[in-house]
Amino acid sequence: MDTTEISHTAYTFSSGIRKIRNIECFLGVSNVAPPGELVATESEALCALVWGRKQTARRTLNWADHHTIPVWFLEDGFIRSSSSSPHSRTSYSLIVDDAGVYYDAGKPSLLENFLNSDIEFTKAFENEAEYSTRCRQILLQHNITKYNFCVDINAEHWFARIDEPIVLVVDQTRDDASVRFGAMVEQDFVDMLDAAIDENPHARVVVKSHPDVISGRRQGYLTQRARQRGIEIMAEPFNPLSVLKLVSKVYCGTSQLGFEALLCDKPVSLFGLPFYAGWGATDDRKVIPRRKTKRNVEQLFFAAYDWYTRYCNPVTGERWSLEQCLRHVILQRKYFALNRGHSLLKGITPWKKKYIRQYLRTPDTTTSAASDLSTGADLHSERTVTWGYKVAALSQSEQPASQSQNQSSASSDCKPALWRVEDGFLRGRGLGSDFNAPQSLVFDSRGMYFNSKQSCDLEHILNTRDCDLEDIRRARHLISLIISLRLSKYNVGSKKFSSVFAESRKTARKLLVVGQVENDASLKYGCRDIRDNSSLLEAVRQDNPDAQIVFKPHPDVVAGNRTGMVSPDVLARYADAECTDVDIIECLQQCDELHTMTSLSGFEALIRGKRVVTYGLPFYAGWGLTSDRHELKRRVRQRTLEELVYCVLIEYPRYVDFDTGEFIAPEDLVVSLGGKGSMKNKNMTWASRQVLKIKNVYKGLAYAP
Repeated sequence: MDTTEISHTAYTFSSGIRKIRNIECFLGVSNVAPPGELVATESEALCALVWGRKQTARRTLNWADHHTIPVWFLEDGFIRSSSSSPHSRTSYSLIVDDAGVYYDAGKPSLLENFLNSDIEFTKAFENEAEYSTRCRQILLQHNITKYNFCVDINAEHWFARIDEPIVLVVDQTRDDASVRFGAMVEQDFVDMLDAAIDENPHARVVVKSHPDVISGRRQGYLTQRARQRGIEIMAEPFNPLSVLKLVSKVYCGTSQLGFEALLCDKPVSLFGLPFYAGWGATDDRKVIPRRKTKRNVEQLFFAAYDWYTRYCNPVTGERWSLEQCLRHVILQRKYFALNRGHSLLKGITPWKKKYIRQYLRTPDTTTSAASDLSTGADLHSERTVTWGYKVAALSQSEQPASQSQNQSSASSDCKPALWRVEDGFLRGRGLGSDFNAPQSLVFDSRGMYFNSKQSCDLEHILNTRDCDLEDIRRARHLISLIISLRLSKYNVGSKKFSSVFAESRKTARKLLVVGQVENDASLKYGCRDIRDNSSLLEAVRQDNPDAQIVFKPHPDVVAGNRTGMVSPDVLARYADAECTDVDIIECLQQCDELHTMTSLSGFEALIRGKRVVTYGLPFYAGWGLTSDRHELKRRVRQRTLEELVYCVLIEYPRYVDFDTGEFIAPEDLVVSLGGKGSMKNKNMTWASRQVLKIKNVYKGLAYAP
C-alpha cells in the first residue's frame, strides 16, 4: 500500500491517533483530522483511521461506512520506542493495514495475504534478502526489541546456578487484544504451562510474567497456576532477547516474545494463533487453514519487520528504513549502558541540572545533586558529574572503590569516577548566556577538550581511533549538511548577505580575526602567551602588515553577557573593520584565512576549506590541518579533515532532542536546525533579551529528567 505521493486527509475520532508524533509522515498524508472537519467533497477524504480492534473504534467504523470511506487499521510496529512509557506518543514504527489487523486470527491481514502470495512475495524477498538478513543480525547483536528501555538480564544471577536446560513459558496480560483475537482463552494458558512441565521433565521451567502483572496494574493468566505447581516466576522487566538467548525452548500463546524466540533460533510451541503461526516455523497446537504457504524465519522477519512496518525518524519527521531505525535504537542503548548507575551532579547551576539529566537518561539511572561544592560525593555513585572545572578533582575517598584510576575514553565499558561536562560544538540555536539549553554536550572522563595542559577523551580518540570507510562517508555527508544549511555553534545573527571586507582592497589577503570571551576557560587552559583579543589583533597585524583584517567579536560579548570588548583605539590601530552584524558563516565564506586563539570558529573554517592560524592550542590544532603558533607533542597523529570531523562531531559529543527526549545523531540535529527559523538574538532589545532569559530558565527547569 504505497501512499508516499498522496496528499489527502485521514480522519479519526481518536485524539490519541492524532497526537502520535509525525503521524502524517507515517501515513503519507497532509493532515489527520477529526471527522467534524470533513468539509470538502467525500472523494478528498483518503481514509478513516482506527487503532487495531479497540472497542472505541466502533464510532469511526460506523462513520466510515456511512461515508463510504476506506478504513486503515493502525498498530504499533515491532520496534516501537526506547521510552519507559508504552503509551509515549513518540514512536519509531507503525503498522498501517487496509485489510485487517495482524494479530486477528479470525480475518486475513495485509501481512497474511503477502505471506500467502507467491510471485509478489518471492520477488520482494529476493530483492531484499541480503538486507533483511543484515538487519536481523543487527537486531540480535544489540538485543533490539519492541520496548528498548529494559536492561539485559544478569545471566549469572538467573541461569548460571543450574546446568539443566531452561524452558520459558510466556504469560500475557488478561484480556489483551492479541489474546482475545489470537484464539486464546484462560484454559489455553493453563494447558500451555502444564504441557511445558510434562513435556520437559528434565528441564527447569520458568514463567515469564508481564511487568504490568507484577506491578499490580494488570492481571495475568499463570501467576496462581505457577505457584500451585511450584514453578519459578521471572517478574523483572529484563530485555526479552537477552533472556531468550539463554533458554532452550519457549512456550507461548500469542506474544511477540514467541517470534523473537524464533529470531534467536529457539524452538517455539504455540497455543494460540499469532501472526507467525501456521507457516511451518513453529510447533502449532492449533491450526489456521488460511495459511497455506511454508515460510521460514528469515522470510517471516522480512515480511513483518521490513515489508509490513513503516518507520519514521521522531526528530526530523523523515521516513526511515528498518536499518536506520535499528541504528537509532543502538544509539539509545549505547548511552543507556554508559549512564547506568547513579550520578552525582556537583558544581552545576540549577537551570543546567534538568537538561543534563536528559543526557544521563537511562532506564536504571538515578541522579542526585550536591547542594554546593563543599558537599561530599555520594559513595554509592558510579560517577560525579561537574561543569567544566567547577570541581578540580575528587579526593581519594570520593573515588568509587570499584573504579580503576586509569580512566578510559567516554565510550569505554569502565565508567570513570569524574565526568566533566561542556557545551558541544553544534550547540543548537541561541546563546548559552541567554539560557538556551544546548542540544549537544560533551562528557569527558580524562579532562576537557579546551585544556591543552592535560589529555582528554577527544585527544585520546584523535590519537587512537582508526576511521573506516563508513566513518569517512558519514563525516563527508555531515560536512555537506553543515555547509549547505549554513550552520555554526550558536546559529544567531543576520543571515542576510553583507560585504564584510572592503571592495577597494580586493588584492589584499582577507583575514578574519575572531574574538573570544576573555574570562573563558578555553583561554585560561588553551593559551600560552596571547590570552586576550587586543593582543591577538596586535600579533595578527604584526605578522600580516599588508592584509585586510576584520575583527569579529564573540556573540556573547556583543550581547553584553560576557567580557571581551576591544577598545576603539586598538581596533583603529590593528584592524581595518569590526563586524558585529553579520553571522559567522557569512564572514567565513568571504575571508581567505581565519586567525584565532582557541575559538571553535577555527574548526568551522576548516570545514569550509579555509586556512586557519592558531595562536593558542585549540582541540583542532596539532593534527596537520592548521598553522600553529605552538606545538603540542602529545598529539602524534596526522588527520584528514573527514577524520577530524568524525572524531569531533560524531564520536565525541552526545546529542539530545528535547521535544522527544531521544539521543540523536548529529545528522538529525543538523537537519532539524536547518528546518527552523533563525533566532536573531542580537537584534533584540536589552529588555526583550531579559524576558527571553526568564522564559528559557523556566523552560529549562521544566525538562523532564
